[in-house]
Formats: sequence, C-alpha cells, structure tokens
Amino acid sequence: MVRKVISRTPISLPEVEKIMSNSEEELSTLQLRVLNYVKKYSKLPAEKAESLIKELMEKFELTREEAVQIVDICPTHVEELRAVLSGYKRLVSFLLFSEEKLQAIVDLVKKYLREAQG
Repeated sequence: MVRKVISRTPISLPEVEKIMSNSEEELSTLQLRVLNYVKKYSKLPAEKAESLIKELMEKFELTREEAVQIVDICPTHVEELRAVLSGYKRLVSFLLFSEEKLQAIVDLVKKYLREAQG
C-alpha cells in the first residue's frame, strides 16, 4: 500500500513512543527497534514533553523543531544546550550573546525532569 505524506510535524521521542505503543497494527521489526530505542532514550512522559515544547516555543521564541531537539536530549548544562542548538544558523546570535536565556532554558528542562521523576 502506498502512503502519501500529508504534512510533516517534528515530534519528540516520548511522543513517538506514545504513538507507537498505542498502535493497533502489528509492528514490523524495524518499528519494534524504533520503539525500543525511544523507550530507552525518552527522558520525559509524552504529556510533559509536549508541555515543555509549548513552553519553550512561547517563552524563548524557538521553532517547534528546535524545541523538540531540546526535549529529546534534555540538556542539563548550558554547554550541552549550546551544542544542541549550534546546528541552527538562526540561533547563532542567541547562542553567542544570551547566557541568561540559555541558563533559563536549562533550568526549565531541569524542572520538567524533576517533575517527571516524581
């Protein structure tokens, strides 16, 4: 069966896990490998991940793609965050001049990680 892509939206690893876990179809070998990967590396539940993505986009004016990248990695130090965002040309000045914003993002990620741990 040929499938047609209707739209593309970046989603986080926890969201992938939720979608694949709730799938009613039997998963292929490749899909099972992907599911095992996202279970192993997801650091937040899907609901918390989506909430963090929205907050990052609103507070720090990040694109969804940038916010998803942060949620997937959950950096806990400014240096890690800088490495995560360094591939986005749009953010070069943001990375060079705003240590306070970077620290605020890291603090927000840490808050969500603490909440997820209980």
